[in-house]
Amino acid sequence: MASVVMLNTRVIYPADAQSQTLQFSNNDNIPYVMQMWTDINDPASTPETANAPFVTIPAMYRIEPHSGQSVRLVFTGKGLPQDRESIFYLNSAQIPPKNSAQSNQNQMSVILRNRVKILYRPKGIIGSPDKVPQQIHFSLKEETGHWVLVANNESGYYASIISASVMVNNKSVDFPVHMLAPKSTARWTLNKTEQSLSGARKVKFSLVNDYGGQTRTEADLVQ
Repeated sequence: MASVVMLNTRVIYPADAQSQTLQFSNNDNIPYVMQMWTDINDPASTPETANAPFVTIPAMYRIEPHSGQSVRLVFTGKGLPQDRESIFYLNSAQIPPKNSAQSNQNQMSVILRNRVKILYRPKGIIGSPDKVPQQIHFSLKEETGHWVLVANNESGYYASIISASVMVNNKSVDFPVHMLAPKSTARWTLNKTEQSLSGARKVKFSLVNDYGGQTRTEADLVQ
């Protein structure tokens, strides 16, 4: 829905990089003012409450119709873990111009904000990001009438899992899922189902890769 868009769906920031260049394009017939800031994990953040160790240069700019703009993202922090990724968020607010032809009338301006992940990636992480699916192990448990899918991410990378389902008698049963942090375990609960999942042996799941595409794979459930 945005007129001004970033070419990528996420930012991969190598720890040894001086900066990362982000490309924005305005696909509309009018100019916009763009304001940018970063946060640690606050969807309600503002430029005044920005708290992530990154700055954007420029932090505010005007982008003309059907044109592009380059923005530098610079890491300003220190002391982050070197054996795993750290995650932050980049915010960009699209501010439309006022309609001077209707300056004598009441106007409402709608500011559209986009928010994407910044993945700070140290060189010391063992393995490569394309091998993450092989380093996620699943088990299925029944607890107090609910089925729980346990996911263990042994890699040093964030796994942006967008779907996961277990296969029972050639039928797929979906679980609610979310992003899985590196070297962590998550528990996803299926609240109600009339079907027993005790015969499940495999799980199918999809992840978002570095380029915004989906990687679909399956794994055996750990018994």
